[in-house]
Amino acid sequence: MKVRHMQVDYAAPASHLYDPDLPTANAVLVSLSCVATRYAANPSQDLALLGCSLAQTLTAPEYAESGLITNAAKQLLHDWQALLQAHQTFAMQQAVTEFVAQSTTLQ
Repeated sequence: MKVRHMQVDYAAPASHLYDPDLPTANAVLVSLSCVATRYAANPSQDLALLGCSLAQTLTAPEYAESGLITNAAKQLLHDWQALLQAHQTFAMQQAVTEFVAQSTTLQ
């Protein structure tokens, strides 16, 4: 079995997406899995924002240990962004509905 090691240029500055508290793609994926589990049990905009942030972190070049991770990071980011957008759209619809209800009451 061939073991592939991540090559990191330690002289190069870390990208702005890299999180030293989550030093490997594995660590980011575990964190993202925990957030996904919590989100499944109790969906919220805050958890969607956290999931989106972690998925974006996973796209940092330092985590590109394989093509699989790179592709998964892109898909996860897309999916979490869609969830976050759905929450924001729902919040906007609620705000409009409440505004219309209040303006109707004031008449």
